[in-house]
Amino acid sequence: MSKAEQTPFFVYGTLLPNQPNFPIWGSAILNMEAAQFHGGRLHDMGFYPMVIAAKAATVQGMVIMVAAASYRTIQQQLDVLEGYDPANQAGSAYRRQRAQVVMANGRFQPAWIYRGQPQFVKDKPIVANGDWTTYAASKQAESEAWWRNINSVAGLDK
Repeated sequence: MSKAEQTPFFVYGTLLPNQPNFPIWGSAILNMEAAQFHGGRLHDMGFYPMVIAAKAATVQGMVIMVAAASYRTIQQQLDVLEGYDPANQAGSAYRRQRAQVVMANGRFQPAWIYRGQPQFVKDKPIVANGDWTTYAASKQAESEAWWRNINSVAGLDK
């Protein structure tokens, strides 16, 4: 896989540091930087967030660069976690898509982002500031207990 094909990942929820799924990254992280995704609104799905398209909203997160030797494995693990099947995008609650994110220094960076579908968030609360880490801190103990028995969000949207 060429370096050009190793698009970094923009993460905004349970894959962030100090969140339940951060250990998935293991030692694969080369670099992490704060970033924002403009054009997405963050929803609370219970114990994990979902971003859907929304023109006037911004999501806070991080761009994570992964070591080449781990890239495919990490991408596959993230696809499983998010319930994303590249062969069945219509049946996936989340879709891995390339998007432009804005780094803390103002530079634009292409990154993978897992975006949800509007039909899954109709009755779900909006995370008003677009910052899952701050929002989730208020319910951390409950969230950690829930994630102990979950390895994928596939099918939880039903």
